[in-house]
Amino acid sequence: MLKDSPKHLRETVELTVRFDADSREVSPPEKFVKALAQNREAKTIFQRLPPSRKLEMVKYLVRLKTEEALDKNIKRAINCLLGKERFIGRSEP
Repeated sequence: MLKDSPKHLRETVELTVRFDADSREVSPPEKFVKALAQNREAKTIFQRLPPSRKLEMVKYLVRLKTEEALDKNIKRAINCLLGKERFIGRSEP
């Protein structure tokens, strides 16, 4: 909170807004793309998810640090899409 904020009422502030054209798109790991290609049912379910849910899954996988963790979590993600396992705190995709 601004100290002595009642004294700053009607104060004018100058702001600058600029367009940032940099892409914020996150690409899924290649291993995840291959795993989806090998499992048509999981791929179909993944494609039907809302963009926010897809992004949530992809961001989780992208942030993993080891190949072991990535492999394990790709299996969990596929199983979650098929309704067999929980993933990222969800029991359903």
